[in-house]
Amino acid sequence: MFNYSDKLNTLMETVKRIYEENWGKYPPSHDFLHVKRVLVIAEKIAREEGFTEEDILILKTAVILHDIAIAVTGSKNNHAEKSSKIAEDMLRKLGYPSKAVEVICTAIAEHSWRVNRKPSSRISAILQDADRIDALGAIGLARLFSYSTILGRLFYNEEEPIPRSRQLNEDRYALDHVFTKLAKIPDRMNTASGRRIAENRLKLLLKILGYMEREIEGKM
Repeated sequence: MFNYSDKLNTLMETVKRIYEENWGKYPPSHDFLHVKRVLVIAEKIAREEGFTEEDILILKTAVILHDIAIAVTGSKNNHAEKSSKIAEDMLRKLGYPSKAVEVICTAIAEHSWRVNRKPSSRISAILQDADRIDALGAIGLARLFSYSTILGRLFYNEEEPIPRSRQLNEDRYALDHVFTKLAKIPDRMNTASGRRIAENRLKLLLKILGYMEREIEGKM
């Protein structure tokens, strides 16, 4: 029988080394710490959803490799499909069963929000949920600001930091991205567990924005 646990440990060290060797090449918002956080979230959801131990190990494998192309190339451009191809090569070299490789690589190819693909398996569904949850809450806001500096966005619109009446412009203002994408994440969850976590993190994120607005206005 294939030992997923041993292979997972080997893969974890290999991928960690790839991220370390390419540090500075990829955005900090998509570093190995992001991978580790998504691992924790994914396992939590999987256990609540009744996954077997073997399926949890397969899910973890998908999580570890889901953004590998970003670490290798430094770019998010078509990263889900590219990560899927890199993952397939790595997993076959490690001797993973063909069925597991197919499930893992398909889940990776499907995980991107921009690609907007429906999950074809429970593994894919939870990978999507866990990855998107990490875009919410306090960590999500930190990641948003980090990545926005790379995109050349201002943190917020000076006249109306929290957009209430003006037109949204996420290409220009980081905080607008909260309302064009992040606020929609809970409704896009595939699992009940994921939705609960996402809703709680969105509430926290919006609460933080309230404090930010008060600071900007000199009320704190």
